Amino acid sequence: MVNARQLLTSAIILLMIGATALGCLTPVDERLNEGDVTLDTESRQTADELIGDACQGLTFEDMFEYSYALFTVDINQDYASAQVGAVAYINNSLSDQVRFDLDDLIGTVGAPGGSNGYLSNQEENMILEVTDDCIVETNPRFGFRTGEPHRGGEGVDWKNASWINDESNPLQLEYWNLFPPHHPDNRSCPPQSRLSATGECYEVPVAPSDAATTRNCDTTDVTSPDECQIIVWLNGTMTWAADLANADSFTIAMNTTNMTNAELIMNFPEKNSDDGDPLRVSLFEECDGRVVQHEVHQGSTPPVGGCTGDGTITEVVTENADGSLTVEVLTDFDKTEWPVGQDMFADFTNQPPPPNDPPQWTAAAPADGDMIPVPPSMTVDFLSIVNQGLWLTDEAGFSAIDLSCTRYSGDWTIAEATDGAWQVTTNEQQASSVECTPSDIDDNGTARAGDTRMFHLFTPFTMSFNTDIQASHVFTIDPADNAPNMDVTVTLFQDAGVASSTETVTGGLISINLDTSSLSPGEVQLRVHATGTGMSDYHYTYDTILTKESQPPSITISSAEFDGSMWQVTGVFSDPDGEAVTFTIEIDGAAGGEISTSGNTWSSQQINFDIFSEGEHTVTITACDESNVCSTITETVDNSFLFGSNNIIEPPLISTDPVEDSGSLPAPGIGFLVVAVIGALMYAGRRD
Repeated sequence: MVNARQLLTSAIILLMIGATALGCLTPVDERLNEGDVTLDTESRQTADELIGDACQGLTFEDMFEYSYALFTVDINQDYASAQVGAVAYINNSLSDQVRFDLDDLIGTVGAPGGSNGYLSNQEENMILEVTDDCIVETNPRFGFRTGEPHRGGEGVDWKNASWINDESNPLQLEYWNLFPPHHPDNRSCPPQSRLSATGECYEVPVAPSDAATTRNCDTTDVTSPDECQIIVWLNGTMTWAADLANADSFTIAMNTTNMTNAELIMNFPEKNSDDGDPLRVSLFEECDGRVVQHEVHQGSTPPVGGCTGDGTITEVVTENADGSLTVEVLTDFDKTEWPVGQDMFADFTNQPPPPNDPPQWTAAAPADGDMIPVPPSMTVDFLSIVNQGLWLTDEAGFSAIDLSCTRYSGDWTIAEATDGAWQVTTNEQQASSVECTPSDIDDNGTARAGDTRMFHLFTPFTMSFNTDIQASHVFTIDPADNAPNMDVTVTLFQDAGVASSTETVTGGLISINLDTSSLSPGEVQLRVHATGTGMSDYHYTYDTILTKESQPPSITISSAEFDGSMWQVTGVFSDPDGEAVTFTIEIDGAAGGEISTSGNTWSSQQINFDIFSEGEHTVTITACDESNVCSTITETVDNSFLFGSNNIIEPPLISTDPVEDSGSLPAPGIGFLVVAVIGALMYAGRRD
């Protein structure tokens, strides 16, 4: 996969020569003749397309590391877009790094002056042209979603903001002091550093020769050689698909990973409800721990109000006299924590605060007296933090809820985990009962309890099975005595495929058969899912790993024939596991050429048995699948007929009877032609 640096490199090459296709390039360096910049794969792309691909999804922070940044987001009156301004200060050695990276990028394309420790104004112009097209493709980090508050998770696209860049809303990126005009080491570009032979060219070193003694950071004197500070400004318009204008409630989320020493100011115009209630922030949370690395499992989504954070994000909400709302956020991030990331979520609403009641059980929670299934002989959550977030609610947020559970009957051990989940340690006994009560603190600081509910913990069934997977694999379900009627789904899964089957269990042993033809040979995992009246759903993935052995390919011979001295064998094949099959062919134990396949047929090359010794030869065809399980088939080939005396054809006798003189040359006739053909065949059939 082409990375961003490679694409930007290719785009810069285009801009250097003013071409529209990389196929027009005349390389300025040997590296351009190599595959480093993927010229062939990108040859039909323009510079703009390359830049778009390279910059897609990048953030402000991916481009450079700043010392401090201020972002302002002014939501427009239509609540469909916002004016965004940013200013970033890049100080001391961070400014050196920016100049070094730019010089290095120019050097990657093999351009004159690249990677020479100096940055020129001609290189500056090239970088600016790339930057203007790059910034519009970057990720603004924001996400807008209407409706109930959320904290991300599967199916929730909360990074859905994008930039507008048109004549009415131009996206602008400017900088100050990338090329310090009063730098003491400013010099004219030597010939080997010029991108263009014409035009003014000057360059400055990417870093002071001795930063401890020669670095100048005097920002008070505009004529001083201040090379240690760069300022970058960004101004643009951001939009989103969510209809905030007609929503009573919405959530704004932001990925703040790598935002170190940054300040965000968001201004919202008046947005009162039909009853005149003003817009307010109902809940603001810092959520740490999401893995932000591409294509890595994100983990469980915390419930609203249940985020954990290290306190590096703080917010101040101001309700202004004109009905507008201002939210000021300070964020910091320890870059050594990456790829563990940091997000913030702000829930907005113009609905009045709900009554300050004790915690409530939600409609999704199990009813009083319901059964909660748990797996046998282990310690497991029966009320995880995720489930508590789904089953309990409090107007002060999930973090205000304190849930307490005690054992009511049975001998299973009940305990609270360090993360607040409630766990049970099961044993051979089939059930225990617990009572759970949520509570919070009222406005007077007094603890108060919500409704207590009893739940019956039980192991719904045990399951026996063979770990060696068969074509039709059997799982035997033995339901518990107190189990309700259940629909039980057994699933075998792996990266390459899934096999699943569901049966209704009404009491007594029952077998569930799975057709495993969709599974590939190798390790396979097992999970079960059960539903029933009066019980919460049961999900369990077994630790036991099952194995499917590979079955050998099937191979048959359809024909094996000579055409003169050339012999060829063909056939059909299949693999019961659906794996790809490769072939080899040997003659008397030595390699005998190649076998080609088409669909489910195979065929050898034509083999000249004229070059083998006279007699019988053993041809062995071997077919192996991806698991290296093989089948062989042999064919005996006798080439003696190519060497026997019968293979030499004697010419027929030619009549010596006199021919009458007709006064002209005699016509050759059919007889002469036959003799000629026989003679030719005789000559071809002889052996030395």
